[in-house]
Amino acid sequence: MRLPRLNLHFILLSAFSIFALAPLSAPGYFSAAHDARHSVYFLQMFDQSIRDGAWFPRWAADMVFGYGYPLWLILAPLPFFLGEAFHLVGFDFVSAVKIVDALAVYFSALTMFLFVARVLNRNAALVAAVAYVYVPYHLVDLYVRAAQAELLSFVFPPLIFWALHRLAEKSDAKNAAFVALAYAGLIFSHISMAALFTPVIGAYGLFLFAQVARPASQAALHPRDELRLAISVFRFPRFAFRFLLFSLFSALLAFSIAAIYLLPVLLEQRYLTSDPLVGGFFDYRKHFLNASQLFSPFWGYGYAGESGNDQFSLQLGLLPLFFVFVSLWAARIAAPARKRHIYFFAALLAVLIFAMLPISAALWQPFAGVIAFIQFPWRLHIVAAFALAFLSGAALHAFDHARDRAAVIALCLLIVAANYAYTLPQHSKAVFNDAAQMEFEVKDRELLGDTIWTHVRPQDSPLVAQYLRGEPLQKAIALDTGAHVETTRHAGSSDDLRVVADHPTRILVYTRYFPGWTATLDGAPLALEPYGEQGLILLNAPAGAHEIRLRFEDTPPRQIGAFISIISTMLALVLITRRHHT
Repeated sequence: MRLPRLNLHFILLSAFSIFALAPLSAPGYFSAAHDARHSVYFLQMFDQSIRDGAWFPRWAADMVFGYGYPLWLILAPLPFFLGEAFHLVGFDFVSAVKIVDALAVYFSALTMFLFVARVLNRNAALVAAVAYVYVPYHLVDLYVRAAQAELLSFVFPPLIFWALHRLAEKSDAKNAAFVALAYAGLIFSHISMAALFTPVIGAYGLFLFAQVARPASQAALHPRDELRLAISVFRFPRFAFRFLLFSLFSALLAFSIAAIYLLPVLLEQRYLTSDPLVGGFFDYRKHFLNASQLFSPFWGYGYAGESGNDQFSLQLGLLPLFFVFVSLWAARIAAPARKRHIYFFAALLAVLIFAMLPISAALWQPFAGVIAFIQFPWRLHIVAAFALAFLSGAALHAFDHARDRAAVIALCLLIVAANYAYTLPQHSKAVFNDAAQMEFEVKDRELLGDTIWTHVRPQDSPLVAQYLRGEPLQKAIALDTGAHVETTRHAGSSDDLRVVADHPTRILVYTRYFPGWTATLDGAPLALEPYGEQGLILLNAPAGAHEIRLRFEDTPPRQIGAFISIISTMLALVLITRRHHT
């Protein structure tokens, strides 16, 4: 029985992807990869907050030697919600992380297939999707950097472009909602990648606008006249205005859907000290690439260096680069719309290569305030991977048998074979528990962060020894004599204390002060304030025996953001699912 064409492409894509994902099914974990331990420890702390009743966690209780830190005020939440879902159904934390990694890679292939099938054809889409999986930087993110959030962000650019292309063909609220949900997904995955991709998304929107604005009678203009026509602001038809308006609506809706995350970032990040994240080693000016790195087949598992002295691969990939030139040659026989797409992605790739080299440093400077948080210009590789994959699919047009399934399969096998050596993680033994995490913090000086109430970055804390011994944490002490404080419960976003004092006493809680922390004394509100060089929580309790509860609650920006997100998400879903009557 002959399989439907779409199903066959789906089966082939799944089969080709297995070679990249198979190492994730092996026992153990590649804990020595750059961010591998971070992903597991972050998920452990996310789980603590979820189990403590925080439906949208913000606080990571075990960071900063147990003082805690509002981690999810910075990190986008989607990778952790996905990991938590798999953990809650029975998988351990390491397995949950590996499952999310595998799904991120696989769904990035599916979204790439979806986009390229719409612009080119299904055979080209299969080649592009396989190339997207195996482009070297994608495998670097998976097995060398183990950067889960960045890995998940690979899923959304093709989906956004697919939705924008739909919107250009039919500008209506339904397709605008598709764009909004896809763009919001990128924001929820990785805020830095959303910042990097936003200009590219805007450029593609303008590119599509130029196509929509092109008068039908002028569709066959000579290429030298196309730019003049594209930038004309007087001749585009009314439906071009619809595309423009619905595009702006989709952007606004996307930001509204992501408001639960974005609004606190915009209004409360001023309480965090960002210097350690953007200065010193992380100064983006130190991380431009040498041109040779873009072409070198070197593969390593070390860390980023400075001035191009990196210990892992930052190549574009010789085979994808070959396909770029083939696709440009093939553009001569492509249909006009496909030809313009090939030129768009080729131009995008050229700009990205330029931007990763030191020669572009002066152009980064005006945007230094934003670019600083991206840290590494070589992160543009994720955008380059998107362009390389599309052009790999477009290269299929150069072959006489582009519709020959055997030729397509052979091309996909060539991509897999050329990059298969890069699908090998360095498995290493590791234990993941509270004591191991604290050893990681102390030894490697990781999982740290400061607030504006912190005057000195800590080197230790009174909680470290308790973590290492596996004891229940005692999170508070009395600063005055004649009082006793006992921690009766410690959880991800709250603590319960029992206080017995002969006279009014000050209580120091080994938790960083931050907006959102509240306290009650025997059920009545109790004021708290920052104290000392670490900016810890200070409470004042009256004489007698009392029960004190501390909890990290939502502030007005978090509540308003949540309300906007819920309403906006419901609106997007209604626009997508409602029936259109003609």
